[in-house]
Amino acid sequence: MANGIAPETLPGHRRSRRRRSQWLGLAVVIAGIAVATIVVPPLIAPRHHPRSAASSPTPPAGPTNSAAVQPAASASSDGGETARFAPITVEAEDPHNILSGGAAATPCATCRGGRRVRYICDTCQVVVRADVPVAGRRTVTVVYEADGDRSLKVSVNDGPARTWPATGSDWTTPHAFHFAADLPAGPLRLTLFNDESPAPDLDQVVIS
Repeated sequence: MANGIAPETLPGHRRSRRRRSQWLGLAVVIAGIAVATIVVPPLIAPRHHPRSAASSPTPPAGPTNSAAVQPAASASSDGGETARFAPITVEAEDPHNILSGGAAATPCATCRGGRRVRYICDTCQVVVRADVPVAGRRTVTVVYEADGDRSLKVSVNDGPARTWPATGSDWTTPHAFHFAADLPAGPLRLTLFNDESPAPDLDQVVIS
């Protein structure tokens, strides 16, 4: 005791005692939280609930076999299935063709369609028409009948004509010549004629 005043009654001693009490209380709270965390973790740890059925996407009902989930057939840019090319055969006497001049269809026992087009001369021609589903390089085969050495000119879609030899032994035996051509997709016009000499009789045209 100094000056008759007890040490614990001095202001400094009172503040020191209050500070120690605060630190002691804080330590007790921290210790209590730690114990609660260990013993009862759900009280302070976030709980993870499974997603409800309403928030989870439900797989569509239906067959589960592999065929049911295969991708659809490939489609073209216009939304339809991609076209495939198959050989095209057009008879010379087909009513969709155009016969001009004196060219005319006549019966033919040895021809595929039972008829052929005759009298293809310098002012006569046959325009064979077809529709090509897929563009590409194709083989054009011209089937004809002829007696002796003749020739036939062919123009593709009104392009420059090319001359092809057409030699036959008689008017009852089919023969053929063929050539390659780049054909676009869509309507096709094959013009067959000979404006220089007699042409063979025309049976059919095959595009393959």
